[in-house]
Amino acid sequence: MTLSHAALVIPAHMLPGGISPIAHEFGFEHVEKKRLEHSDAIALTQFTFHSPLIEHSGSDTDKTFDSATKHFLWHLAKGTPYQITKSFSDGSQNIKSYLYRNNRLTSQASPLAELLAISQ
Repeated sequence: MTLSHAALVIPAHMLPGGISPIAHEFGFEHVEKKRLEHSDAIALTQFTFHSPLIEHSGSDTDKTFDSATKHFLWHLAKGTPYQITKSFSDGSQNIKSYLYRNNRLTSQASPLAELLAISQ
């Protein structure tokens, strides 16, 4: 099972100076940035990663992505909520949303927009 593409979603206002991830550091050829607007929730920014690099084939792409995500999140304020969606070559999908409350990590399966709407 190989990671075929992935997405990272964070609140738009949490990006200092418009910082963007570098696709190759995440093990992919391309990354697209898109602003997601929701009627009741905070605006979100989504980074979608496509075309895994050949040198990071197999499970290495997943490990590379996780490591780069951890490093990228260090640029954001501690406790920034985020959502990761991973799609694999076998057609399976893995979605994780993380929301911090009172500096304590809460993991839930809801979309990030819903978690943020609840926390306001």
